[in-house]
Amino acid sequence: MDGSREPAVASRRRFIGIAPAVVGSWVVGSLGRSAPAQSSTDWVEAVFPERRHDFGTVAKGSILRHSFRIANRSDREVHVTGYSAKCGCTGVTVGATTIPPGAQTTIEAVLDTSKFSGYKASGLTLSIDRPELRSIDYELSCFIQDELLIQPGVLDFGDVRRGSPADRSVLLRYLGGRADWQVVEMRHENSGLTARLREQPGSAGERRYQLDARLDAKALENGNFRDQITLVSNDPGRPTIPVSVAAKVVSDVTLSPSVLNLGRLKPGETVERTVLVKGPGPFRVVGATAAEGRISSVGGPSDASRPLHQVKVAIEAPDAAGAYHAILEIRTDRPDEPPARLTAFATVVP
Repeated sequence: MDGSREPAVASRRRFIGIAPAVVGSWVVGSLGRSAPAQSSTDWVEAVFPERRHDFGTVAKGSILRHSFRIANRSDREVHVTGYSAKCGCTGVTVGATTIPPGAQTTIEAVLDTSKFSGYKASGLTLSIDRPELRSIDYELSCFIQDELLIQPGVLDFGDVRRGSPADRSVLLRYLGGRADWQVVEMRHENSGLTARLREQPGSAGERRYQLDARLDAKALENGNFRDQITLVSNDPGRPTIPVSVAAKVVSDVTLSPSVLNLGRLKPGETVERTVLVKGPGPFRVVGATAAEGRISSVGGPSDASRPLHQVKVAIEAPDAAGAYHAILEIRTDRPDEPPARLTAFATVVP
């Protein structure tokens, strides 16, 4: 961008900020084997490794998002009973409320800056009752620039299906009075997201930019998608302006349940469970493959085409004690639809 009104396409560079993330359907993901029993303080540090986030300098009106990771590397189940935000400007979404040993999930905090200026602090308190009663505090902070306004505060694509790209736009206004102020660069990471910045006519002392973005979900995983576009200005004191990106990639095929918590198993023990595979119309289940662990479908795939299938799966515990997980990928004949993933968790005890 050279100050002319020619459109610019965002470069894809790695930057420091919120990394793009798919948060699935708010289900737990897997870790390695759990750590041995720890002291109370060490246990909290291991399971809740990050409890503070600074968004830096942002435009007024921005809707800021950050996902905190809960990684249960202990040998005990973690159970979340609730949460409370420290400000009405802060929204909270908890992924899974029960996190078995060796599993992980996220807490997403959303900060609305539209009613504030200057330095703003907020956060939330998470309450747990297992493995012991605890309150976990999370802190958020940012500096809100009055001279920068963004509307709407987030590129929210809503529900997006594969094969149907979605478009959204936001308007950025600079009211600081500096005649040579301009956006000189854009950065983002995900190849499914494209962005274009166009300078718009503005009143005296004002610079306007329209940011147009398109999200193509073809290469994305199912579930909640989060990314960030960073605008870079020529202001050396406050050069970066983050713009949050949010969407939910909607799958044609879903599993019920998509997570199996098997509790305690003996070494070498095999258990079976039945999973429902649902679609919007008739389809075939063509196969199932273990992506991790000892898990398989029982019996061959059916030739029947229907909107609901029952798939029986078998999970075998390993010989070693500790946290264990297995992942099964179930394939269908739906075009451009990735395999549906079933995750099973267990604790192997002698």
